[in-house]
Amino acid sequence: MNLIAACVVNPVKVAVGVLLVTLFGLLALAAMPIQLTPEVQVPTISVATTWRGASPQEIEREIIQPLEEQLRSVEGLVKLSSESNDSSGVIGLEFAIGADMNQALVKVNTRIQQVRDWPIDADRPVISTASTNDRPIAWFILGQAAPEAAALEKAKAAHPDLAAEIDRVGSARTPDLALYRLRRLAAAHPEIADLAPPDLDVESMRRMAEDDIESRLERVDGVSSADLVGGRTDELQVIVDPQLLAARQLTIEDLRLALANQNKDTSGGDFWEGKRRYVVRTIGQFRSPEQVAGVIITRRDGRPVYVRDVARVQLGTKKPTGVVRRFGARNIAIKITREQGANVLETMRQLRAVGADIDRSLLRKRGLSLTLIYDETDYIGSAIGLVKDNIVVGGLLTVATLLLFLRNIRSTLIVALAIPVSVVGTFLVLALCGRTLNVISLAGMAFAVGMLVDNAVVVLENIFSRWTAGDDPRTP
Repeated sequence: MNLIAACVVNPVKVAVGVLLVTLFGLLALAAMPIQLTPEVQVPTISVATTWRGASPQEIEREIIQPLEEQLRSVEGLVKLSSESNDSSGVIGLEFAIGADMNQALVKVNTRIQQVRDWPIDADRPVISTASTNDRPIAWFILGQAAPEAAALEKAKAAHPDLAAEIDRVGSARTPDLALYRLRRLAAAHPEIADLAPPDLDVESMRRMAEDDIESRLERVDGVSSADLVGGRTDELQVIVDPQLLAARQLTIEDLRLALANQNKDTSGGDFWEGKRRYVVRTIGQFRSPEQVAGVIITRRDGRPVYVRDVARVQLGTKKPTGVVRRFGARNIAIKITREQGANVLETMRQLRAVGADIDRSLLRKRGLSLTLIYDETDYIGSAIGLVKDNIVVGGLLTVATLLLFLRNIRSTLIVALAIPVSVVGTFLVLALCGRTLNVISLAGMAFAVGMLVDNAVVVLENIFSRWTAGDDPRTP
């Protein structure tokens, strides 16, 4: 008995099969990753490192080449490329389509650990599964918080003639825009100057953003990296006086070596005393500017030469590598890049929840706010929603047209049921094949609805003609 005959003589089994396909198709639709376009990116791992003040030639010679010597033998590697810039370098590793990225990350990390000789003031490599060319899915802005609604209402009651302008401040879409409008209003009307909060140096809070915000955003499922743009990082500065250095017959290299040799903890081993084991360790890392200033560089005529004799030690900030300005205020931006194959909608839902929690529990008491200014899901949702609407409208118009010409509710209902069952069944096949739901796949379904209706009408007409000829409906 062939498939068609089996379906004809077992209508109950066919109905159960249709229900199961519909059920599992809906479950697959709920769990299927949603993207704007199909996932066509090559599995890529980026290895980035920073060496402040180094030229591209030094980056290439001291960092990139030793890393390439180790990474070129990674199993499954298809292409290796590198880029050396001023103070930074990036190595891109491309793997075959379908490669297990978890295993690839372990292999790459193992190879990097084999590099022993490393510039003393260069940062260790940072490994990520995102390519430097990946488009971010979200941008957050860390800025100063706007006045609370209660303060604005109090100001409206005290200055009723400015109620309209104060309402514009409260209706601003973002805190930065609200502060911009408030400062302009305060400049024109000094009597409400107290309403504007004192200016905060947001750029100096980069360390807090790295420790408390960036790390939490990177822990969200589906996020490959969260990168800060803007802000200033704290650093301990040793400002050398060349004349004092030359007067003592010293060089910059002598000063650097003295600081490097003494800025480290040294293990002295361990020893046993009865049943107790003691670990001996010499603590030598610098904890304050005074400790740095008290380092002995060398001795001249039996007298020590300290760092404070040739340089000034102070706490400062590094030169910023980027500036973020929004509505006249300098802020810190956070770029979010997704992992390959991640569900963008689910990732963004978690990011919004984590961002709101950070804003509520951490930043509000400091007078700061974390604002989501770019969300890729807005465009994805509108594009996918438009295609879905086309599918629904096309199906309804098809049913209306069939009802108009066939003038038979039963026949029209058969074709109308075939459309959603087939579409939902397609979701199950896409999930089994590991595909994503995107504009291209939905557009293909929209085009296929027309062919589905044509085939259903042909089959229905054949059944009707055989039935009118006197054939038994249950005879295959």
